[in-house]
Amino acid sequence: MEREKKVVDASVLFKLYAHEAGSDKAIMLRDAHVDGKILLIVPELIFLEVLNAMRYKGGTTEILSAITKELFDLQLHVERLTDFLLTKAVTVSLEYNLTIYDALYVALAQLYGVEFITADKVLGKVPNVTIIG
Repeated sequence: MEREKKVVDASVLFKLYAHEAGSDKAIMLRDAHVDGKILLIVPELIFLEVLNAMRYKGGTTEILSAITKELFDLQLHVERLTDFLLTKAVTVSLEYNLTIYDALYVALAQLYGVEFITADKVLGKVPNVTIIG
């Protein structure tokens, strides 16, 4: 049986390390992915976004290196950036007045026909988006 798929953005994965409101839900998503109950889909950009956010939260070289390893060890389903995906993201960006970064996650969820989970309340105006935290 195929696992249920979900797209998550950097704001969700960030909560794994920032320990803030919604971190419990992010941990539950991670654990469900690790246990094989769901498949978390992300664009390759997510690694940079999470590390950058943690860097500005005071992350040291050691902390950021550990987070990098943990993120790769999760074996997320990583979608490479393609001209097709970016073109879709531009369309979504213009339709919902989003940054291209945010629109990329929405576009990915739309292409897979799955739920998009975020902690970014600005994205609540987009259909099929679940806000945590």
